This record gives sequence, C-alpha cells and structure tokens, in this order.
Amino acid sequence: MVLTPGAVGDDLRDFFHADQIATPIEGAVTVQLTESARIARQRLVDARFDQAPVMSGRRPVGWVATDKLKDHRIVRSATTPLNECTLVSAESSIASVLQTLPVDKFLFVVDRHGLPGFIVHSDLDRHAVRSYLYLLIAGIEMLLAEIVKYDISDNQIIASLRSDQRKRFEQAYTANQEASPAEYLYLGELITLFTRTRYASDPRCWDEALTALLIKVKYFRNDVMHPVISLAASEDIDAIANLPRWAAEVTRRLRGIVTFLSGGPPPDLNQ
Repeated sequence: MVLTPGAVGDDLRDFFHADQIATPIEGAVTVQLTESARIARQRLVDARFDQAPVMSGRRPVGWVATDKLKDHRIVRSATTPLNECTLVSAESSIASVLQTLPVDKFLFVVDRHGLPGFIVHSDLDRHAVRSYLYLLIAGIEMLLAEIVKYDISDNQIIASLRSDQRKRFEQAYTANQEASPAEYLYLGELITLFTRTRYASDPRCWDEALTALLIKVKYFRNDVMHPVISLAASEDIDAIANLPRWAAEVTRRLRGIVTFLSGGPPPDLNQ
C-alpha cells in the first residue's frame, strides 16, 4: 500500500511531512537478510530496538520484529518482505502517517531517490509530531477564546480563572496591557464556558457529538504540550491517530461560528 500526499485532510499538510519524522536508513541499526537470527536479535536487544530494517547488502528489502527473530534460524525467514510493507510518500502529511501507524508498525518512506528512511511508533515523540499536534490544539483554544469573549461577560470569565491565571491577568490589567481574561484560561475551562454560550446550544452550530470530540482533544492537551510525556508510550495509539481528524472537525465548526460573529453567514452542521 502506498499513501499519497493529502490522503487525509490537514490544514497543516504543507508544513509537516513524513520525512520530518523518519529515521534515515543510512546510519540506522539494521540486520542483513542472510545473517543469523540469533546474532541479529541480540544486536537489536542490546540497542533496545523492537524492530529494524532488513537489508540485502545496502538495499532495504523489508523489516523484522525483534521478538520474531527468536523463533527463526536466519533473518530471511522472519522478514516481512518489501512487497508486503506500507510505503509512505516523503511528502505525505503527518496526519496520514498517524492514521497508518496503529495498523502498520513499520512504514518505509519513499522519495524520488528510493527508500531513505522508515517510521515506527517511537517516532510519535519526534519534535515535528508534537509541533503539529500542538498547533492543532492551540488553534482550537484560540477559536474557543474568541467565542467565549464574545458571548460570556468578563466577570463570569474572571470567576472561572484559577489563582495562577487570575494573578497573571491582574498583573497585565494593572500594567494597562490590553488583555482579555479568556486568553488566560486553559482548554478545560474554555470548553466549560463555551458550552454555556448560545452557540453551543444552537443545533445549527453545534451538537453533543462535537462536544465529545472537544473533550477527546482536551485529554491529549497536556501530553502534547509537555515533551516529558511520551506519546509513543501511550496505550491508546488509535486515539492519537484520530486526533488530527477530531481537531479538524471541531476547528471547522468553531471557525464557522467565529465567521458568523464577524458578520458572515450562520454556520450549518449539514455543510
């Protein structure tokens, strides 16, 4: 199977590509097709790798799982051959890659020069993945803040601020800096206040399924924002794979509401 650029809708596809999270084959720990499975497995165990590209000389011919090697005599018999592997275009969006990883644990990246690299679950912790997901969630926070500022009074927003948020807001306010209390809220508080707006209860704009998606996005907010938390170690790879789709859906709806507030046509859930 080959994924092509734009296989998954993604506003950021021009900025975040598969080749930004791939491990180059040149310099990677690999195993040879004809070598001893026992020796190859020990080398991968020592390097703490769960899988590796399989090479025939300098040419990649497939991949192998480290655990699978213990049941075979040579690497060849444990190898998933290249014609059964998933190949991802180097310019495929990260959203496309994320949706593929739960099914295929090892992806080869292909470009006009051949197969320069590969992607595995541990690459979820790459900076490009975190940056991409960060921007998706930050965009949702900004849209929610715009709607909350428009429809909820400042006094109600201030009452929702935690002590640290209120302190930072009051410092800015005292310094005569232009600031809205909504911009000091975390995603959880923004969602709570948004559900109190007239738009969240307007069936033309919103529904309960979209609120459920917002809550799912919120669940990963801290994991994405803080690099000390491993996305690759998450037990819910399927949810991470769907995060771009969930974010895109709620962003489209929220953007429709913000456009309406700016004088545009009313949003329509059927669009």
